[in-house]
Amino acid sequence: MNTHAMTRRGSLGLALGGMWATAARGADAASPFAALDAAAQTLIADEASPGVSITVTKHGRLTYSKGFGFANLETLTPPKPTSAFKIGSITKQFTAAILMQLSEEGKLTVDDPLARFYPSFPRAGEITLRQMLTHTSGLGNYTNTAPRDAFIQEARLDYDNEALYRLMLGTKPLYAHEPGTVWDYSNTAYVLLGMVAQKVGDEPYASLYRRRLFDRAGLADTAVDDAADVVAGRVSGYTPHHGAGSALFDNASFISMTIPGGAGFLRSTSEDLCRWHTALFGGKVVNPASLKLMTTPHRLKDGALPKTAQGPEGKGESKPIEYGFGLQTSTVEGRRALGHAGGINGFSSMLQTFPDEGVSYAVLINCDGGAKLGADSGALLSAVAKAALDGV
Repeated sequence: MNTHAMTRRGSLGLALGGMWATAARGADAASPFAALDAAAQTLIADEASPGVSITVTKHGRLTYSKGFGFANLETLTPPKPTSAFKIGSITKQFTAAILMQLSEEGKLTVDDPLARFYPSFPRAGEITLRQMLTHTSGLGNYTNTAPRDAFIQEARLDYDNEALYRLMLGTKPLYAHEPGTVWDYSNTAYVLLGMVAQKVGDEPYASLYRRRLFDRAGLADTAVDDAADVVAGRVSGYTPHHGAGSALFDNASFISMTIPGGAGFLRSTSEDLCRWHTALFGGKVVNPASLKLMTTPHRLKDGALPKTAQGPEGKGESKPIEYGFGLQTSTVEGRRALGHAGGINGFSSMLQTFPDEGVSYAVLINCDGGAKLGADSGALLSAVAKAALDGV
């Protein structure tokens, strides 16, 4: 779904060999979730990731919630559905929801130009918050800036909003396309949107997101992440080992959670993320008009849905991109689904809801890529979706 993750080696999937652990609320061998158990255990055995946490809910009721593998390879601690993972770009829908709340209060509109809030940003009068929310602003992506090693070093530092703004100005290219003409995933746009939300909300990020979102949705274990926080059950992030020796994983490269900003700075649990979708789609976070905007696929200036690229030399089939505000519409197991993937150093994630069925699932992984993770992820996510729909 979203392959433009903020990782050294981005992808989505799961696993680790040998031992696996489960938390309560599981399923016996006769249940529709038995195949999901088997898929998760296979992925663990394939050594694609140290661990994974999976939760499924139906109208807010837990129907499946388990952890597999290890949350930390040094302590051999198993993950739980209440263990805290970094969630990367799943953060974007939270940022979008705050902007919708501010719009409901008359403090901004989604058609405001960025220039209303940051007039010194180049061409800020030519792009709107709506375009930034839907990845059609033409802005480039600062996480793709080369050389990669330089970005990894920059990401180790803490940034206040002024420094982060300067970093966004250094995105190369600053504009990859003419505004409104192409869909192109932009973390730069969402970092700037988070800064707009903080500026208009006039409150530090941590309390802004907690008061407006987490408290409303009943999320006790979700927060704007900070490496200084002592977090019970915090999961460690890993990356595949690429060097001499027999190690399977390395500790992921450190990233200050100030640098992904509103594009990816949250931590959460698989159970909290399902609660979030229950609250969001249940009208507890934004009003119906705002939710409709968030979930309606955005069209380009010419009125057409954007499409995926056809591949080299125009070969291959292009497909419509149905992206709203931090949420993408797709068809999964023949059903309409709304959700988003995420990735950040050491972590990959997926949150998805079938709105017509009231079914949600969250998959959180403490590995950020590798061939095994990429190869195995599709099978796991398919198993989760099928079990979620068949088991309710």
